[in-house]
Amino acid sequence: MSEDVLQAAPRPERETSRIPIIPLWGNLIVPLQGDITDAQAAQLCSDVLRDIQRTGARGMVVDISGLWLVDSHLCAVLARLAASARLMGTRTVLCGMGADVALTLQSMGIQLENVETTLGLEEGLALLGVKVVGGRSAAAEREAAQQLADEMLGLSSPTPPKSAV
Repeated sequence: MSEDVLQAAPRPERETSRIPIIPLWGNLIVPLQGDITDAQAAQLCSDVLRDIQRTGARGMVVDISGLWLVDSHLCAVLARLAASARLMGTRTVLCGMGADVALTLQSMGIQLENVETTLGLEEGLALLGVKVVGGRSAAAEREAAQQLADEMLGLSSPTPPKSAV
């Protein structure tokens, strides 16, 4: 008696997961998280440029605060993306860069020409002209976060909330 041997069909290559591109009030937000592969970076460029053409976005914020690693290749991709977006009339702001990433880029001599930078997403959107009505300024937000951290560490006593007069 012979047994039939089943061979597994060749599995198609896993499709590279796409990076989200969020349209918001005439701008695009591109949140980068985790480890970006070369294939994802290449796909990101074509997706963003297509969305700029489709939406007519006048600004783009690329948030790198969620990246695990920023290497020279990814920096080159971001620089090309910003330059291409600029040719299409879209201003690029890079936000969320940590101190270690900034030091690495500086030591590698990588320059992001004509790319503005901010510490956070809200500041990046503000740089593009998005205004929050009734919200706190970025400085007030940082001060509140520092106060909360100090309270949690026991470095200061809780402050009572300000009452509206």
